[in-house]
Amino acid sequence: MAALIEVEDLSVNYGVIKAVRGISFKVEKGELVTLIGANGAGKSTTMRTIAGLIKPRSGKIFFDGRNITGVPSHAIVRLGISLSPEGRQVFPRMSVEANLEMGAFCANRRILRRGLDQAYGLFPVLAERRRQIAGTLSGGEQQMLTVARALMSEPKLLMLDEPSLGLSPILVREIFELLKRIRSMGTTILLVEQNARMALKISNRGYGLETGEIVFSDTGEKLLASPQVIEAYLAASGSVRKSIFSSGSVPA
Repeated sequence: MAALIEVEDLSVNYGVIKAVRGISFKVEKGELVTLIGANGAGKSTTMRTIAGLIKPRSGKIFFDGRNITGVPSHAIVRLGISLSPEGRQVFPRMSVEANLEMGAFCANRRILRRGLDQAYGLFPVLAERRRQIAGTLSGGEQQMLTVARALMSEPKLLMLDEPSLGLSPILVREIFELLKRIRSMGTTILLVEQNARMALKISNRGYGLETGEIVFSDTGEKLLASPQVIEAYLAASGSVRKSIFSSGSVPA
């Protein structure tokens, strides 16, 4: 398979703080790949840098064979990358449908109509609420709206930052079933998710980040079976615990 997104020796700083330290990874076309790690590990920074919201200190990012390092965010969307950010960042005073239309700001009317049809097909509750003000939706409905908006531009690569955060167990299961469905439709997915167990179950591959560095990588299946990953990331109902990888005990 060919790499859709490839990150080479990427470093990102916030002032003197080194948030990402020379990481390299790739996501092949049609894959669902998960980045896992504790808060502050550099996962969201990596996603935001790919999306053109943060300029890297060094390194390169290739998308579909093209160097997109430093390309501004609006141009990144036009190329086929969309980010669903952490925290249900909807436009609270706009209607559900207006929020969705914002996700297709660079698309023609044909793509907009197709995007709305897809959004309402994937999320029937949004069709029911299309005229409702987004800020009055429940937390789960706002998360659905955030994901649906990211799909409106028909991205080749969909990046999702903590899509299950703060949701009930039932809604978490629905979100993960939805991710499998989106992948089956041909969309490549890069996922950041604290629920490491559920994320790895549906992932082709996973990468573990610690203090801005990749400390392990393998298939989702092998990582789920790794004693080191179980101890560090999958214990306590899937919550991320203190890392043990700095000791050098890293799965192959």
